[in-house]
Amino acid sequence: MRKIQNALMTGVSYMLPFIVVAGLTIALTGICTSYFGIDNAVITTLSGFGSTVMGFIPPIMGAYVSFAIADKAGLAPGFIGGWIAQNPILEGTDSSGFLGAVLAGLIAGYLVQALKKIPFPKVIDSLKSMLIIPVVSSLVIYFLMAYPIGFVVGALYTAIVNALLALAANTGTAVILGAILSAMCAFDMGGPLGKIAITFIFAVWNEPSGLGFLTNAAVFPGIMVPAISVGLASYIAPKKFTESERKQAPGAIVTGLVGIAEATLPYAFRDPVRVIGCNMIGAAVGGAMMMAFKVSTPGVSGIIGIPPASNPLLMTLCIVVGIAISTTLMVIVKKEAVEKDTEDDSIDFEITF
Repeated sequence: MRKIQNALMTGVSYMLPFIVVAGLTIALTGICTSYFGIDNAVITTLSGFGSTVMGFIPPIMGAYVSFAIADKAGLAPGFIGGWIAQNPILEGTDSSGFLGAVLAGLIAGYLVQALKKIPFPKVIDSLKSMLIIPVVSSLVIYFLMAYPIGFVVGALYTAIVNALLALAANTGTAVILGAILSAMCAFDMGGPLGKIAITFIFAVWNEPSGLGFLTNAAVFPGIMVPAISVGLASYIAPKKFTESERKQAPGAIVTGLVGIAEATLPYAFRDPVRVIGCNMIGAAVGGAMMMAFKVSTPGVSGIIGIPPASNPLLMTLCIVVGIAISTTLMVIVKKEAVEKDTEDDSIDFEITF
């Protein structure tokens, strides 16, 4: 199970640059069209470029999930499986999208691992890694993705997307969905639970319905609220924070503005229940408001994702409300900090994107 989890995280890590390129390109062209009225061949071409890059996401996911399990030999079959997941080759089958790409990557990786263990005659042993394994595994993945997975997983993926669209269409359930996704990101500040929420968004990122951009906006509070809130709370109630935490406040606010939640970790390590609890409540309210107002954005996390939003003012309001709630609760519930001379208050942490 651990190996599968690591494979999925590897796939997400390699896929993230494509998400950023696609999101930024679509966001910038959207700004040019919506705010400046520029709609020419260059903007149209760039918008098409962004959409094309979005189509790379399932193949890249499949390739690097397989790579994490089987190394370089898994790249080709994983990529082929991910591409077929996005572009079904049989008439009457639905795209299995991100779900199919993940499945293709896992099958390809373990298939290649199994093929590596098969003994070959010495005469052709040198061809095993260069020719036999890539060709055999790619053909197997091709037929699996085209037929059983194309029919079954394609139908399942379509049903899941339709169910999510139904949730998003109903205000009551959309609010709950937004609150949960945003709170998940605020809970572990860049950890596994938050990555599950982000992975879910990637899964529906290039849906024509716009569901990906809708859920993308819903997690902005979960990513931005934690770091900004701890920074502001340390200014408002300095006695409730250590000297080290007060010194880190400006950096926390800045990193929160650009969408890096990991700056909250030193504060959460010292007082996890109060800090994480307050952040989750504020983020959940902000995420719920995003879905209630049906705010969407193709932009990446942080303030850069606000201008291309469907309603930048409402999006800003949702984030600000989340920050206000989290900061206020933290100021109220946190106890006065006790400085410890014998303890080094600085905590090293790694910021990941």
